[in-house]
Amino acid sequence: MGRLAGKVAVISGGATGMGGAASLLFAAEGASVAIIDRDLAAAQAAAQAITAAGGRGFAFQADVSQADQVAAAVAAAERAQGPANVLFNHAGTIVIKPFLDTTEAE
Repeated sequence: MGRLAGKVAVISGGATGMGGAASLLFAAEGASVAIIDRDLAAAQAAAQAITAAGGRGFAFQADVSQADQVAAAVAAAERAQGPANVLFNHAGTIVIKPFLDTTEAE
């Protein structure tokens, strides 16, 4: 059993690069992974790679600068795999300030 066995993860920007590597790692550690990315085709490819390796991967499209898209993607992820208890926010820009002080515009 992996360190994330039984966990349900949401990873924003989880289709390629470091986010994609995190998606694969979380799945390899046992988590069910919802990949939220602007590039739906890349998210689907990553989810398929997770599934092919015996894990549970799901793909959803959203631009994290649009709150309504994020809310819709998270709701769809919850319907697909249940409520998340792990979140890795990889998408977006580098804003150096407390998370709760970050605005949607940033």
